[in-house]
Amino acid sequence: MNKGVNMKEWNFTFKDNKDGSWGWNSVWARGRKSAIKKASKWTFFLGFSLDEHSVNCNKDTHDNLMSMFY
Repeated sequence: MNKGVNMKEWNFTFKDNKDGSWGWNSVWARGRKSAIKKASKWTFFLGFSLDEHSVNCNKDTHDNLMSMFY
């Protein structure tokens, strides 16, 4: 994917609408509003609910989320 100029990686958490479990993912966007729009489409398509308050581009948050998988 061409990330373009001024694109940032935005992290977000979501809840599974079937069993209530949670997960996280990220999208590339220029701003928070665009990141929420992209994340909303992604989560809706897969049957998840986006936690809009979790959308951020903080590297420490990303590193913390990634550490759960190492």
